[in-house]
Amino acid sequence: MQEVLEDLGLSRNESKAYLALLEIGFTPAGKIARRAKLDRANIYDSLEKLKQKGLVSYVLNNDTRYYEAAKPKCLRRLLEDKRQRLENIMPQLNLANEMTENKNETHIYEGLKSFTNILGGFLEYEEPILVFGIPQVAPEMMRFFIPHFHKIRMPKKIVMKHIYNYKAQERIKYLSTLEYTEARYLPKEFDSPVSTNICGDEVVFVLWEKNPITIQIKNSKIADVYKKYFKILWEKAKV
Repeated sequence: MQEVLEDLGLSRNESKAYLALLEIGFTPAGKIARRAKLDRANIYDSLEKLKQKGLVSYVLNNDTRYYEAAKPKCLRRLLEDKRQRLENIMPQLNLANEMTENKNETHIYEGLKSFTNILGGFLEYEEPILVFGIPQVAPEMMRFFIPHFHKIRMPKKIVMKHIYNYKAQERIKYLSTLEYTEARYLPKEFDSPVSTNICGDEVVFVLWEKNPITIQIKNSKIADVYKKYFKILWEKAKV
């Protein structure tokens, strides 16, 4: 019983004092202390805190305080008070959680290995992978990784859509032979050395230099915007 009372918010000494007082009934502090095995200083402190919680009352008789425990059903009020206090702060807790979830998480990496690690991580989302602005140099630099990546992706039935820069017909022809894979290209004026990769709540930019630079952003709202932008580009792109 003592453990349950402590779970409700009573201290160890308060629990002992309350249980002792329930057993003894209307009595002065000394007898409660002996039954609860607490010293006088602790018993008075515990009784005062129990009184503040509405679990103990007292009357004066010949300058002596006689204490009485509140009925056990009053303990339900403690539980209700806790529940109500929790409900009161739920809006603030939810707001704090939402702010954390929507907080930008941005990382910058150098080197091809960093990007291939991120791309591999996309498979954990089991959501469509969208890529646009792919320069001609990208498939050549990724030639040792991409075949292995597709072999893992396709059995998972994860769709991947590519939008290449100009003059990528041969690459598109090859990709059209793969399952769950689509590819198109944009006119020359859309050419860019930076590709944009979108999956789940991530947007990843890659600057295709000799030592590629990757910028990874984790933010669901930003990802949603880029998914809509990809849809617009996809409709403009050619097969």
